[in-house]
Amino acid sequence: APSPPPSWRPPPTLPPRHPHRAARDARYYLLFVACTPPAGVARYVLGMLAGQRHELDDMLLGSLAYRMSGAEFREVIEYIQPSAWPSRLQWALTCVIEMGDTCEMLRHVLDVLAAFGEGLLAQLLKALLTDPLLATTAKLLAQAEPRTLLRQRLPKAEGSAASRALWLVYHREAWRAGAPYTREELRRDAHLTAKAPLSRPEVLLLGVDAPSYKLLIEEAPQHAVCAFAYRLLEAEPAFAAKLSQAQLLSVVELTASGLRDDAHWETCRRVVPAVEPAIALRLSIDLFKASRELPDLQLLKHAYHRIDCFTRKQVWLPAELGALWTSHRDALQREVVEGALPHATTLGGMFSAHVPRLDSASEAAEGGAKQEGRL
Repeated sequence: APSPPPSWRPPPTLPPRHPHRAARDARYYLLFVACTPPAGVARYVLGMLAGQRHELDDMLLGSLAYRMSGAEFREVIEYIQPSAWPSRLQWALTCVIEMGDTCEMLRHVLDVLAAFGEGLLAQLLKALLTDPLLATTAKLLAQAEPRTLLRQRLPKAEGSAASRALWLVYHREAWRAGAPYTREELRRDAHLTAKAPLSRPEVLLLGVDAPSYKLLIEEAPQHAVCAFAYRLLEAEPAFAAKLSQAQLLSVVELTASGLRDDAHWETCRRVVPAVEPAIALRLSIDLFKASRELPDLQLLKHAYHRIDCFTRKQVWLPAELGALWTSHRDALQREVVEGALPHATTLGGMFSAHVPRLDSASEAAEGGAKQEGRL
């Protein structure tokens, strides 16, 4: 091969990258941050980003906390790529919470997210709503203005299952944060209609505490009663008075099968005095059959005495109590049944002193016949 001319020089090449260069650069940068006035760090970082000198990585983001204005924060988050937002959302929300004007900072985040289109916006809004910093630590959703900002950016739920699901997540997180519970807002925002009521998974999603349980029992009793009624009754036995007989008797823990678990007995004992006599009798019968304890016999006795005469005629305790009646018939007859009857209809009343006895009547008849014979 011919030799190159004497004037030829090899093309310049970059020196090989030192294996520890990245760690060295990070140390130099952190030293720079420590020696630079806080107000100047954000301007320097924005200059690097604008000149494409360094990507927006964890090192740069970590150095910007508490060192930028609202306008600089807006410029920085505009450099976050759509694919990187799920991992950067925690950092952005930390800035929103801790940098002063919470509503203005949140508005910057929502404005940037809106530029990515509805699909990605909905995905990021869902992540934003479920972020623990937003819903539990800062309680932003308990404040009216941040809540209004989020409501304005959520897509309409009408005709879209994904949008409806997003609204339900919004209400769940708002309720968790202490926002007011309003059935009308839930119906309007999630577009609940007679043809599109809450499903069981949606009810379970929305149930976060006692006020939400009550709202959901009112809105979707067919799902919420079975899911939440017993939890409410444990904390608030008087709530049983607001349930219909069919609803209360559908609470699994208070049925005959549910009362086989003695953990449910105490709640049942507290519910019985709070409900109508007919329901109380049904519950107390099942409770006494399960527990066979004296306090529950007293509940049965009081419930049996409180019901009206017609209902009492329809209740056949030997069949209801089964083997218990067979083994304790005398005590149950005396304690439960006879206590609810007029005295004259009980065995004791039928044979009391002021009622003529059969033998006395016979003697009187014989004496009359003898008298007639003498006459």
